[in-house]
Amino acid sequence: MDPVTHGVIGLAISAFSGDPVSLSNPISIGCALGAMSPDIDVVVRFVKNDFYYLRHHRGVSHSLPSLLALSGIITLGLGVMFKNVDFLRLFLWTFLGAFSHTFFDILNSYGAKLLAPFTRKKFKMNLLMLYDPVITILCLFLIFKRTISNMSLTTVGITFVVYIGARYGMRKRAEKVIEKHYTDGYKLIKVNVLPSLMAFHKWDFIVDTNSHSIVGQVNLINSKVFVREKFKKPKSEIVELFNKTNAGKYFKDFSPIIHIDYFEEMGNLVLKCIDLRYYLKNNFMHHATVVFDEQMNVKQSFIQPYDINKYIPIIEEI
Repeated sequence: MDPVTHGVIGLAISAFSGDPVSLSNPISIGCALGAMSPDIDVVVRFVKNDFYYLRHHRGVSHSLPSLLALSGIITLGLGVMFKNVDFLRLFLWTFLGAFSHTFFDILNSYGAKLLAPFTRKKFKMNLLMLYDPVITILCLFLIFKRTISNMSLTTVGITFVVYIGARYGMRKRAEKVIEKHYTDGYKLIKVNVLPSLMAFHKWDFIVDTNSHSIVGQVNLINSKVFVREKFKKPKSEIVELFNKTNAGKYFKDFSPIIHIDYFEEMGNLVLKCIDLRYYLKNNFMHHATVVFDEQMNVKQSFIQPYDINKYIPIIEEI
């Protein structure tokens, strides 16, 4: 989710404090700033480049230790701006806002490293789109409703839980439609289902079979399956060769679902890796390329985040 949506969610959460939602209320401001604060890791994008940003985004800054630290900094700042502030209460609500950021990131397909730096595991539930209209409507209701009653808060809370349950049911239904579609002709190894980046009623999928990786989208309204790409799996030697390079190590750390194309060009062996998870504007969003010379030394190595025509060199030591 984008920082503005996170901020809106933070403002809505402040309604549960019992205070009016207002930009003159330190609780509301704390919740909103807390909800946006984990995305402070965006500075990596400007100091380094897009690849470093992708590699570290939703990492340490989204972890519990950082959420506590960011909440403390925001609380101290608001304590200076507002008089007679209950620091403990303000800190708790600011932390709830900050925690909501990581929580909602975990609900979508990118996920977040809640327990970093203690573990590198990224938690994700693959339930929400990057922008979710239902969540936005619920938040705006709490923000703009003049009088917030316990009944209103309870209704919103129950609606949210039911909606998350419904999204889970939609994902499971998408899995069944896909599995049924590929029952004949393939030996299924794994079916990965992700919420579509844009369409509420559609789910993206990557089917891993014994011979191919199949990428597509399923429409839950009519149960139609649309195939975007069908990749024949590369030889295991090619996969091992790519994984031994720094580009391969970095890219595998970033994306758990990839495909590697390979071909010879002017005496060089070219490996092109594709992140199969995200497809936008008729192409996959993230790529990596490694070029080997005739002696199998790395000649060129680079990452292509967001744009296949963008080249970020990776230093190889082989």
